[in-house]
Amino acid sequence: MQYYDLCIVGGGSIGGIIAYYSFRGGITSIPVYYRSIESIEAIMKNGGLTIKYGDKEYLLPIIPVHHSKPIGKCRFVINTVKAYHVKDTINLMHKITDEDSLILMLQNGFGSLELVEEKMLNRYVAGGVVFIGAERINRYYILHHGGRTIIAGRRKGFTAKLLELMNILNRGGCDFRVTSNIDLYRWIKLGVNAVINPLTAITRSKNKIVLTQYGRILAEKIIDELIIAAEKYGFKLDKKKLLTTIFRGAKNTSENYSSMAQDIMNNKPTEIDYINGFIAKHVGEKSVNEVITLIVHLIEESYMKNH
Repeated sequence: MQYYDLCIVGGGSIGGIIAYYSFRGGITSIPVYYRSIESIEAIMKNGGLTIKYGDKEYLLPIIPVHHSKPIGKCRFVINTVKAYHVKDTINLMHKITDEDSLILMLQNGFGSLELVEEKMLNRYVAGGVVFIGAERINRYYILHHGGRTIIAGRRKGFTAKLLELMNILNRGGCDFRVTSNIDLYRWIKLGVNAVINPLTAITRSKNKIVLTQYGRILAEKIIDELIIAAEKYGFKLDKKKLLTTIFRGAKNTSENYSSMAQDIMNNKPTEIDYINGFIAKHVGEKSVNEVITLIVHLIEESYMKNH
């Protein structure tokens, strides 16, 4: 049985950027699991995954693998698939890990980490939030737009394995941090996603749309409800600080299309139910987040009916 130091489940924009940090951090054999055979073929033809980071292009000699044919065990598994695909990756993660492996879940919103914690009780499972702007231009080319921070932690006890992973990714240029209170950061990131993702998706705009007059007004209304939802879980969020974080993030990744905007423009389903939909469940009907969730679903439905 082949053993790998690090594997990535999901070769989208964030998965590709993490492969870049991992390779620069000294991991030379990186299996990246894909759902699409076409993606694997395109990467093999290209000779690897091309990452544009800053003004330079890097060709990463990753090992593209189809999810149905796992090739070995992994010490670290970083799962970057969309929240609605997480359930489909659980069987794969069982196959490519053992009881000493660490799984890091990097999905937007709430629900994915909880599901994997429940289904993989005999594994080290951690959650993380990503403050990185990136865009998958095609099947083998990923463009980094800004940001390099990942904050990670376990909800069920600390493990030094996270520090090992931190050392690898930090060597590669990532600002990887370990926290003892990952749920607090998940709420903060939920605020960032709940504003930037749907506003850019609905308008099909870059992140800088959030910094406009009406973007700021909507951001405040969304965050007012997020704070109410967070309080039900025992978290008291500072509205002013949270909005500052959101607007700073939008400015730092101003030329980036959010993951949800990319989904809409590529006629793919979004993670809206895990983000604004999650907030709406705790605030009630007729909330701003409920309306935003319905609008995004309307856009998704319009594509499905026309194709």
